Amino acid sequence: MLKLFLVFLLISISLGAKSQECVSVFKPKKQLVASTYLCVDAMQADLLQLHKHILQTHPNPTYYTSNTALIEAYQVAKLACEKPLTMFDFMLVVNTYLNSLKDSHTGLNPKDFLYQVNANRKVLPFFVTQIDGKFYLYGGHSDSLKAADELLAVDQYPIQTLYELAYALSMCEGAANAAQQEVALDYIGVVYNLLQMSLKSDKEAQFKVVKPSGDTTTLNIAYVATWKYFLSSMTGQTDDEVSYYFDDKNRGVLTLASFQPLSLPFFQKKVDEFFAEVEKRNCENIYIDLRDNLGGLLRAEEYLFSYINVNSTPVQTNYLYKRSNYDRFALLSPLQQMQFVNRAKNVYPNGLISKEYDFYRLPKGSLHTILYDYVPTNQRNYTYKGKCSLIMNGNSMSASVLFAAWFKHIKRGDIIGTTCMGGMGGTFGNPAALTLTHSQISVIVSTLKFTPLHIKEKVVEPIIPDIILKPTLQDLKESVDPFDRFLKEQDFLNKSK
Repeated sequence: MLKLFLVFLLISISLGAKSQECVSVFKPKKQLVASTYLCVDAMQADLLQLHKHILQTHPNPTYYTSNTALIEAYQVAKLACEKPLTMFDFMLVVNTYLNSLKDSHTGLNPKDFLYQVNANRKVLPFFVTQIDGKFYLYGGHSDSLKAADELLAVDQYPIQTLYELAYALSMCEGAANAAQQEVALDYIGVVYNLLQMSLKSDKEAQFKVVKPSGDTTTLNIAYVATWKYFLSSMTGQTDDEVSYYFDDKNRGVLTLASFQPLSLPFFQKKVDEFFAEVEKRNCENIYIDLRDNLGGLLRAEEYLFSYINVNSTPVQTNYLYKRSNYDRFALLSPLQQMQFVNRAKNVYPNGLISKEYDFYRLPKGSLHTILYDYVPTNQRNYTYKGKCSLIMNGNSMSASVLFAAWFKHIKRGDIIGTTCMGGMGGTFGNPAALTLTHSQISVIVSTLKFTPLHIKEKVVEPIIPDIILKPTLQDLKESVDPFDRFLKEQDFLNKSK
């Protein structure tokens, strides 16, 4: 851990500005500066604030690590801050320390930091994937950035350097390192934009690429977009929370971009519509696509689960809560708390939220486990019993991981894609936001741990797909979704039988 941390730190520092006045107490203005230097006392105070916050707030900070390793990570972070660092470098220090917990709900989001430092400036959106160890473009705001062009460098930054920095700023859950690598690919463009704003103007960048012909060339790409364009373009998710289609083989494909719907009744209505059509068509094969689904409401993923739960397996989960000044009720008035509980009872009729409310009356620092045990139902009282497969990737997180764990637990079908951000041991959740006093860096820290009851021992290993599905270079060249290619390959195999 120490070696890896120092590698990332040295890379970052070598890229920073040569000298700037440091600040002891950083007061945010309209535009923060990524190259602003923070003094030692400011960083040490922020690290202490963060460390205390984790101990006070997190329900089990040593679930994926040890107390010794956590303390060591904190000491390494303090050691790295014995001289002034830029805001960007300090952000690397903070997230490296947070990543020692291996909790995807505890960390920082470099996209949020980009918004803070870059709200009024142009950015340069571009998107990168990795195939056979090489980095390839697959999109950007400029027509000159062609999919399937191999990317070697952007300005003075080799692509490998940008990737390593992005990896250091990416979250991880347990041993889901492959998922962390996918997330890092999404952050490459963010990292570049954070670095460039302190070192050059926002007029033009130079992309060094290798064309499919084998020729190496340099492309001059202008900065034309605001941060809003960049941030909204990162995930590639559809605007529809729930969408579906049926192909010419009568296979149904249900895509859920999120389990955090603007309206839960509308979400349920769309899921109802899909399975009503499945029943009408007498589909023998459906696919549930949770790629890039970052999670959300457990009630949403459980409603989906109810439609494929052929054996009426109960959802049994232990909720481990940590009572603190940052839990979900801490900032609410007693009246607001009661209002929240009353509303929640309509969503969780089994009374779980009422049990939570009893917990929130306990003293600060209390740990409490609440048993969640029920069989999910849907409004149509229908269960699909045909073949069902699940599609995942590294950006499938939180509630998506819990869905995948239950899917695998009941042996419902094949999981297709890449490793999701978590494993059979459940996930953390209900993160509380914290703004570090001096740097103003925003972080989140979990307040809750979800553990399925069928897991009798701590499970660190991720959920490995039964069928690995990754984009190929040909997919990029032809702008083909790997899943569409998979379906065609299945058709070919069936014809060959």
